[in-house]
Amino acid sequence: MKETIYTIPVNEAYDVKCECPLCLLEHRFEADRVNYYLGPSLMEPENRIETNKKGFCGKHFSMMYNTQTNRLGLGLIIDTYLQEQNEKLEKLFDDFDRVAGEKKSFFASFKGANAADDAASKISKHLDNHLEECCICKDLVYIMDRYVEIILHLFFSEEDFRKKFESGLGYCIPHLNMLIKGSEKHLGAGRRSEFLSSLFKLQRDNMQRIQEEVNWFTKKFDYRNNDAPWGNSKDSISRSIRKITGAKELE
Repeated sequence: MKETIYTIPVNEAYDVKCECPLCLLEHRFEADRVNYYLGPSLMEPENRIETNKKGFCGKHFSMMYNTQTNRLGLGLIIDTYLQEQNEKLEKLFDDFDRVAGEKKSFFASFKGANAADDAASKISKHLDNHLEECCICKDLVYIMDRYVEIILHLFFSEEDFRKKFESGLGYCIPHLNMLIKGSEKHLGAGRRSEFLSSLFKLQRDNMQRIQEEVNWFTKKFDYRNNDAPWGNSKDSISRSIRKITGAKELE
């Protein structure tokens, strides 16, 4: 496969010795999208329509805020987003107020209570659906599936990449699961078995490695080990959390 917009970042990520190259790919993509929405996207009407409708999850709003690069742009995004979302909520609140405030007979009030419950449930369902929406998360789901597909292709087509894959430090648990699911989606039974055998050996070895590094970290607090070298254990706590959860924002 020739170098493409997808294979280049995959190869670059696998050139880095880290606890999870997919975390690196994910973080780089998220950072690029954050910069895009705070920059060129502001001048594209169709994107403003999308950000007004979907907005961003807490994680990606936080990333946008923490860049501290375009506070005005972020303010404009939030302003028009709130205008549209407030309009939708106002209609839902009005529907609730209407059915909850209607004067009814004693027997009709039972039916009115059900109508109020239905109106409240409609608000809750709207919020549930909206909280699942995020402009960056939507893009991220697509790009990560594409990266997994490229990884699987390179694993079988390029010997140099396969060597990098098999000599790596494994993956965080969420991205390990992503590779397992991706192999089912993109590979036939024979190739999937071959890939998973390599993946699981790699992961088993590196989960054991990082556990031993954390174990040595704890033993370094024993005065008898004061003069012993730290080895690779000094930053093992943060790396192990990344390994377990895929967390990135750790100091």
